[in-house]
Amino acid sequence: MFSEKKYQETFENHHGDSINPDFAKWVVDFISSFSNTFWIIVFLVGFLIIFISFIFILILSRKK
Repeated sequence: MFSEKKYQETFENHHGDSINPDFAKWVVDFISSFSNTFWIIVFLVGFLIIFISFIFILILSRKK
């Protein structure tokens, strides 16, 4: 006789409540439907906004 181990996948958020697995799969499928180039552009735009904001804050804080 063979015994099978059955695993139940559960996704939990930081509060410990279980996440709807169908919704989690939909989110993963939605994110993966975009191309890698799109996500690289989103990352670079976000990085540039943060970097320019940092430089702007440094310039403004020096003038006082």
